[in-house]
Amino acid sequence: MQKICIRNNGPVKAFEMEIEKFNLLIGEQATGKSTIAKSIYFFRNIKTKVISYLSQVYDAGSYNNIPQESVRFDKAIKTELKDVFIKLFGYSWDLNPEFYMKYDYADEIWIKTELRKGSKSKRYISVTYSPRLMNEIKKLQDEVTELHQDYIRTMASSFALANEEAKRNRNMIKTKVCKIFCDDEETYYIPAGRALLTVLSESRASMNSIVNLDLITETFMTLIDMVRPGFKQGVKKAHLQYPSEKRKFDVNVISDFIINIEKGEYFFSGGREFLKIKEDPEHPVAINFASSGQQEILWLLNFVYILMLNQEKAFVIIEEPETHIYPLLQKKIMEFITIFANVQESRVFITTHSPYILNVMNNLYYAGILADEGKEKQVYEVLKKNVVIQKRKLAAYKLLNFRESPGEKNSINLLDDESREIRAGLIDDVSSQINEDYTALYDIELEDE
Repeated sequence: MQKICIRNNGPVKAFEMEIEKFNLLIGEQATGKSTIAKSIYFFRNIKTKVISYLSQVYDAGSYNNIPQESVRFDKAIKTELKDVFIKLFGYSWDLNPEFYMKYDYADEIWIKTELRKGSKSKRYISVTYSPRLMNEIKKLQDEVTELHQDYIRTMASSFALANEEAKRNRNMIKTKVCKIFCDDEETYYIPAGRALLTVLSESRASMNSIVNLDLITETFMTLIDMVRPGFKQGVKKAHLQYPSEKRKFDVNVISDFIINIEKGEYFFSGGREFLKIKEDPEHPVAINFASSGQQEILWLLNFVYILMLNQEKAFVIIEEPETHIYPLLQKKIMEFITIFANVQESRVFITTHSPYILNVMNNLYYAGILADEGKEKQVYEVLKKNVVIQKRKLAAYKLLNFRESPGEKNSINLLDDESREIRAGLIDDVSSQINEDYTALYDIELEDE
């Protein structure tokens, strides 16, 4: 079971959470939702850095053109991790001196980050690997170094054999690193503010010269650039760009579902992005003239669909899927995300402000509990199997602001094991305030009678 622990990182005073298949955070602005999401992103991408490092060592015996005969991975990637950390959380001197984060991947496999005192009382960012994790990667690095020597010898006799050998060994490196971390999922972050990204994506080069994008946004826009050409024939035919003999879902059903949510079919053709509206296909709507809601969900839906078509197992962090979206469509988006996670055996981590989102997930989770109790037939008459969340596969937390959390922790676990559902009364606090205002106003009216 993976677990995140954070103390004194921005607005997050103390937070712990076991990472499940479906993970939800709700809370006001500035309570730490993005901070927690970025913390998880930071730790989960260390695995990717390790794979990249060992792959370079195998190919060239060096890393970033520096020989690695006597260098260990933790020293080699230290500068890169520090750079990523700064881009996500800022410089060490701006952080709380008691800053601390730890991510548990599995038993005895963990990484922690904290601030330690250096010279002249300055604090520096420290990344510590658990002894077991450190030893396992060190052993793999030694193996990769020997394989590099074999690769060089093979290259001297046959380029073809060397290329085949290299392909196998790069896959082996990735597989073994994933096994060490007990995690075989790629990590992706779909940020908030997608409407702006959708509109500006075509003018990326000029935008980069004007706007200094943050790491998360820059990375996601790079992913958009990579997958956009897959829609040159539209969403309905996007699967042709990702041929597969067998999938666990019907591409026609899923593509129609996406088009229904988006209220149009997305195309990228002739360097232009547009939606073909079913009621008026002869007059496509350019993306920059689509509604803010359409712009907001476009690359959430498209990117997740590409993961499905590519049959990729992933851990996807999604910020505010409900932005600019009518409640009924919020329900459909969450069902689509759930289908993805179930079909691809993937996980999702969602931040939200919407009680509708949690209520939808609550229904899907309740359905999973009933199905687990032998009522599958009745449940699947109400909901499709792929939109059901299995028992014990959901985590849901509400983050509190400083006024609400005078104690140590600033979060509430929303799952009630006894009632087997999300405690909705803890998330819809605005309704009681609205009702109180209405009652007071109604009392004023009665006073005049």
